Parts: sequence; C-alpha cells; structure tokens
Amino acid sequence: MEYLKELKQMLSINNPVIEYQGVINQEVILKTLSELEKLMDSFGEKLKITRKAFTIITECLQNIVRYSDKSDNPLAHPIFIFDRQDTQYVIASGNLVSQEKAQKLQNRLLELNQLDWLGIQEAYRDVIRKNMKEKDPERDRNSAGLGFIEMARKSEQKFIFKIMEFDANCSYFLLGIRILKD
Repeated sequence: MEYLKELKQMLSINNPVIEYQGVINQEVILKTLSELEKLMDSFGEKLKITRKAFTIITECLQNIVRYSDKSDNPLAHPIFIFDRQDTQYVIASGNLVSQEKAQKLQNRLLELNQLDWLGIQEAYRDVIRKNMKEKDPERDRNSAGLGFIEMARKSEQKFIFKIMEFDANCSYFLLGIRILKD
C-alpha cells in the first residue's frame, strides 16, 4: 500500500475514478478499457480526450504486462489509477522492475521530458524509421520502442515519475501522465 499512497500523493489524487492493485493481464486491460468507455461517456467527454485516455491507458497497462518483474510479495503488485480532476485527467501506474530496467526507464523518461512537441514528433519518426530497417521477425517492427513516445504525443505533457528501491535487485516504478481537458 505504500506505493499506492506515494502515487496518489505524487499526483494529488484524492478520490480516483478507477483504482486497481493486483495482477494485470489482458482480461484486466479489457475490463478497465470497457469501464473507462462507460465513464468517459457518462462524463460527456469529447471524443478526442477519450481517445487520448484510451491510448495512454492501453500503453501503461501493456507496459506492465510486458515489462514488470514478478514477485510473490503483495507489496510488489502492479497498481493503476485513473482520476478525473477539474482541468485534467490523471493516469497513473506502478510496477516492479529490475534495477537495470529502472535505470533505463529513468534515462528514457528524462530524455523525453527534455523534448518539446516537435522533438517528440521527431523521436517518433526516428523510431519508425529504425524499426523499418530492423530484420528481426520476432519484433513488431511498427511499434517497438514507441510506447512512451506515444504517451508523450497523446498527453502533450511531461511525465511525472519516481523510482523507489524495493530490494537489492528491484525498484518500484511510479508513473503519472496528465491529459488536459481543454
């Protein structure tokens, strides 16, 4: 629960619309997206904002499924929050990662946070070009490496993140993304 509290405090979340802590798999992702669709509709939200939220939530949850390190410790379970605030929506997640992954995540997010909108667009094009040149049939050439870039493109905001030591081998990675309503 320590990480859930930290995530809420980091992003000023008091009463999240969706809060989940536990195993995240494709079934949980589909259920969450279905719930989000109903919520956004009930809020009367613009389609453009709803699409942004869907894209970012899908990327966050897919990243957890693909890249989380596993632990039997209940404190290490992934977390996900969706919050509706006055002027924005906040999408937040947390998951266990190896120390090596934590360092790479930190470097990547710091790098992306340094870019303006045009820089993000250029990074997107660079990854697409690189993926088209790759000869590895096991990789999805069109999307490999685009997750965080796509989240940055859709949110048009800087990432908010924190990496907290979990044990000697792993860290807990907290990520927050804001989507402005207007």
